[in-house]
Amino acid sequence: MKRHRRWLILLLCAGFCIGGVRLILWATADWPALEEPVSYPVNQVEGFELTIGEPSWSPFTGYTIQWSVSAESEEIYVFVSDVPCFEYLERCVDGQWYRLARSQENLPYNPLEFSLGGQTSTFQGSMVQKYGHYGTRLERGNYRLVLEMRAEDGTPCYLAAGFDV
Repeated sequence: MKRHRRWLILLLCAGFCIGGVRLILWATADWPALEEPVSYPVNQVEGFELTIGEPSWSPFTGYTIQWSVSAESEEIYVFVSDVPCFEYLERCVDGQWYRLARSQENLPYNPLEFSLGGQTSTFQGSMVQKYGHYGTRLERGNYRLVLEMRAEDGTPCYLAAGFDV
């Protein structure tokens, strides 16, 4: 009987520890809010395609999404971060897409400009939810990663790839 009591106490302690960690992670979770609905067309540029890998999740940084843009076009489009970022997370609610709100108003950023098309055929990167200032959790649902690029005349164009949580 004493032998079983020790195992029972050990299992009980392990259960309390696991429950405590889950409670702390739930209490410190940062859930992004929805902003205004978006209505721009996506994936309208001939010869450009955005693909994403299977998102991975960490309780400390949220989702990490590896992405790649491939171009089979002579037209050149530019990814410019004259705003904090050219990548956005959006959520579909009742058939309407909404951009997720960032957790900071004044985002630090480094200016970036990358041309794609012509001689350059791929552009790769990743978006980490926490470091993109989108919190650390996402509700269950349909999401998409959107990249903004600009045509030579400055017209914005958007590439998107979806994933489920």
